[in-house]
Amino acid sequence: MDKVTKFFKSTAGMVLLVTIFVGIAVHITTGNFFTAYNISTLTRAASFVIIVGFGQTIVLLTGGIDLSVATIGSVCGMASAIFMVDYGIHPYLAIFLASLIGIVLGGINGFFIAYFKVTPFIVTLATMQIYKGIVYVITKGMPITGMPEAAESLANGVIGGILPNIVIIMIVICLLLTLMLKRTKLGRYIYALGGNRNCAKIVGIPTERIELMVYCLSGWLAAIAGILMSCKLASFQASIGESWQMDSITAAVLGGTSMAGGVGSVVGTIIGGILSSVISTCITLLRISSYWETIVTGAVVLIAVLIDAIKDNPVIQSKIKRTLFGK
Repeated sequence: MDKVTKFFKSTAGMVLLVTIFVGIAVHITTGNFFTAYNISTLTRAASFVIIVGFGQTIVLLTGGIDLSVATIGSVCGMASAIFMVDYGIHPYLAIFLASLIGIVLGGINGFFIAYFKVTPFIVTLATMQIYKGIVYVITKGMPITGMPEAAESLANGVIGGILPNIVIIMIVICLLLTLMLKRTKLGRYIYALGGNRNCAKIVGIPTERIELMVYCLSGWLAAIAGILMSCKLASFQASIGESWQMDSITAAVLGGTSMAGGVGSVVGTIIGGILSSVISTCITLLRISSYWETIVTGAVVLIAVLIDAIKDNPVIQSKIKRTLFGK
């Protein structure tokens, strides 16, 4: 019971309550929210962002940030399409090879950040542009079509006529990452690195190696999302995942991950990612202009960050009490 109470007092718990409330309100208004088709579509769309968000969450836990996740996903989606279409490589082998490219690209970020002490924002901003340029240089902005049916079935398939494959993949990744963060030495090191980098180094934690591994993992997860999106569309488009860097940060922050590092979980990222998709779906069902989606999402993120800041800062809490109650 204490764990349940604690959860609903957390940012992720409050976001979950808001998500449920919004869904119920829109369903009462339109009668179309809680339908099998709508829930399936919503969870499919959310799963891609959530997978990228998992990597972003782990990076944020160390006190870093990765702005290159979208373009890493794009490069790897392009690579998988080229392997399958131009070289005739078996889809599963092509996916495996393309995902390794994601590890390398993420590792480039981690190398400069960990060993040259360059600010993560600057490094990933620069590599974001480099990776985006690589895609346009190779493809000239043209789509790559003709991906095998086996690849399309992997991303679009449904297990038992109920659960989409992409949702299953997302849940499996979540379980593995949760076990890693909660039950392994690497997970403890990641939290320690974000909690206090200097102390982590003093007690003997190999901070550079951990940071490098974290960015490699973020690159790999971005690659998985980009590859699966290409498979879903049965073609590669240069615009794939172009908003993922902001969407992944949004999912992580709404899920309770601190931008300062040391606090958060991948389970919370699922909640944050679903809320973003719920907002998008609700705007569509209510026939509101899609331009409002970014405004509403941004406002929700700002409110979540403010609540989190107030909750963890006794100075701000005391100022609010004095303002409201004159004490």
